[in-house]
Formats: sequence, C-alpha cells, structure tokens
Amino acid sequence: MGMFQKTIEFLEKRRAQNFLKDIRIWYDISNEVSGLLGDALYDEKICSSEIGVVLDKTDRLLFTLGSAIPGARGGLNRQNPDLAMRLEKISTNIYRLRNATVSFLVRCHGPVTYEDQPREDVQAIAYYRALEEAGFLARQISKEVERELKSIWRELQGSIRQAETVAV
Repeated sequence: MGMFQKTIEFLEKRRAQNFLKDIRIWYDISNEVSGLLGDALYDEKICSSEIGVVLDKTDRLLFTLGSAIPGARGGLNRQNPDLAMRLEKISTNIYRLRNATVSFLVRCHGPVTYEDQPREDVQAIAYYRALEEAGFLARQISKEVERELKSIWRELQGSIRQAETVAV
C-alpha cells in the first residue's frame, strides 16, 4: 500500500471519528436542551423562581451545540444530504425553542419589582397571559423538536454504523 493510500485512509478514519464525536454531542445536547426547556414550559412554579438559572444552563449548552453542528452536518452531507438538511432544521428549531421559551419566561415573571413580593393572583394572571402570548407556541415547538429528535436518531443509526466501521 502506497503512502498516498495510507494518508487517505488516515484522513477518512479521522473524519469518521470526528463525525461520531460531533453527532453524539449534537444529539445528547439537543435532547438535554429540549428536556430542560420543555420542563420549564410546563412548570407553573418557574415563573416565581429564578429563570436565569435555566436560561444560563441552556445558553451554555447551546454554545457547545453550535460547535458540534457543522461536523455532524458535514459528515452526514457526504452520505445523506436529506438527513443533513433535517439535522439543520432540528438545530434551527432548538434555537427557536430557546427563544420562544425565553419570551414565555420573561412574560410570565409578570410586573414584579425587586422590592415587591409577588402576589399569587398577579403571578397567575401573568402566567396564563404568558402562555397565551408565547407559551403555547413554545410548547408546540418543544413537541416538534422532541418528535423530530426521536425520528432522526433512528435514521442516523445507519450513518453511525458506517462511520464506526471506518473509524476503527
């Protein structure tokens, strides 16, 4: 086997290893963000708690997700461009979910100042108003992301197995 062939095999192996790493990071973080935001959207007590904790954790996860998307999409693009486009769409929807959830959480916090103790009736009104204005849309996006993640993960198994045989 010539030096050129060994170099090509080395590069293919490295590409497959990087794809496997990125696709797993993409899926794990996408699931974690989807679950975190989905839980927040159905937690009536979140409006009276510190929403910054959920948002900070989400944003840190999305930062890591953003660096895994190009490698996951690029590895898929060579084998299955349609699947790569679905991965891109799901990724976009995860960011849409984050933004819609932020909109809901900010609204549901209601008109409370730092000195005030939020009254339950005011919080309840703010919560239901926030659901109407932003929460129901965010919940819809959440369900779509959850469904698509399950579906694409099943379809990714063929590409993952193929990459695993090259990566060893």
